[in-house]
Amino acid sequence: MKTNRWIPILTLLLCCLSCADHKKENDEVALKIQIDDYITQSMESNSIPGLALAVIREDEVVYQNYFGKASLETESPVDKNTLFRIFSTTKLITATGVFQLVQEGKLALEDTISKHLANVPEQWEQVKIKNLLSHSSGIPDMIRYDNSLSDSELLEKLASVEMDFDTGSQFRYNQTNFWLLAQIVEKVTGMPFDEFILKHQFNTPDDEVLFSSNSQETIPNRATRYFYNGKTKSFDTDTNNNGVRGHSGNGINISLDAFIAWNQRLDDDILLNAATKQQMWEPFQYTNGKNDFLLGWGTYKVNEIPSYGFTGGNLSAFRKFVTDDTTIILVSNGYKNPAYDIIVNDIARMVIPQLKSKDPTLEKEVMDLVEQGNFDTAMGTFQKLKRENPDTSFGNLNGNINSMGNALVRVGNMEEAYQVFSFNAQMNPDWWIAVAGLAEVQEMKGDIVDAVENYKKAIALNPKNEYGYNPILQNKITELQNK
Repeated sequence: MKTNRWIPILTLLLCCLSCADHKKENDEVALKIQIDDYITQSMESNSIPGLALAVIREDEVVYQNYFGKASLETESPVDKNTLFRIFSTTKLITATGVFQLVQEGKLALEDTISKHLANVPEQWEQVKIKNLLSHSSGIPDMIRYDNSLSDSELLEKLASVEMDFDTGSQFRYNQTNFWLLAQIVEKVTGMPFDEFILKHQFNTPDDEVLFSSNSQETIPNRATRYFYNGKTKSFDTDTNNNGVRGHSGNGINISLDAFIAWNQRLDDDILLNAATKQQMWEPFQYTNGKNDFLLGWGTYKVNEIPSYGFTGGNLSAFRKFVTDDTTIILVSNGYKNPAYDIIVNDIARMVIPQLKSKDPTLEKEVMDLVEQGNFDTAMGTFQKLKRENPDTSFGNLNGNINSMGNALVRVGNMEEAYQVFSFNAQMNPDWWIAVAGLAEVQEMKGDIVDAVENYKKAIALNPKNEYGYNPILQNKITELQNK
């Protein structure tokens, strides 16, 4: 009998395919365990009630899981049916809607807003669509005014004050920009803004995605948004209500599944073609030459790998690493310390092969070492993190360490608070908040000379008087010098 010479080759091929499939399964299991452990620990250390996370690579959902409670009152768990209010991450969806109209030729980035809106204040007439998307309009922010004002009353208030800066000169995040974009969308399409977005970007029923900027509204399956109360050491229910005006800037409520599907339609060039997406992701050219933002989207780097996206309410984050075909989606409903950037950045380091192979430093490692009081090792770890990410400011990491110090002050643990603030000031010598925090705890400990010196340094580091704090710090200096 003649032996079929192809049988050994086919057997070897099937064996190789089986081994490859087995390795892929093992890798996926290992990744799930790694991310599950990381998220569980992060939720505990940052007191996050509930969270959902997805990682998409090369059109495949390689990770998707749900953690914690959607409601602390009812103890209902976060699951695939849970809706999360994503706050300002909504702006990505609004921007995509604007570019759908640009793609159809119904809008142009160079259009002035006065072309589409009647009775625009004279000082706004040369503001363009691109200025609204890039937050370079200079129009005053509507959050300065009472939310109970009617649209006409609010517009009158905004029109009565000077522009914040010359249009196009700089970035300043502003809710008015997206309120005006919604009005322009309605004028161009003849449809309510909400209806236009839902019809042209989502294929899901209302119970998976809807608009509401009112945290008090009762919506089935929606996770309750919480604020941490430092005095009671517990969570308070959010009562924020931005009304219909807030829909284009912060009004989307969405399940993780629906957000994943939206991302897939964006990747598949269904929402926008490739050329229009590239146009949306072009850096805006601010005349000050300093700011870095796209058209409705932010730009972020992790270990020098760029991503596009945005964050909302310190609760949600969407990051698209276009060059590595990876997208990370995080949604949550509260926190003691805002950790969304830390979590998303560290997850990227775990899942992007180019980063994972280098065994990168995780931001959480620094946080854990500081919390343990291991400051020497924490500083070495932070310096390694900085070397791996030379263009990153680590605002969330610095802010969380600052919050850690404040928590210690509140419970009267001044010695440990001093060590945390000293570490933060050493880690961020040019950040006025870190230096002022150190000065404050030095004052509490009776180190008057050092406190005065650092209060002076904090003022010098804050030439723009951010948050109006310089007069407060100067008063502290005067009081201490008069003692």
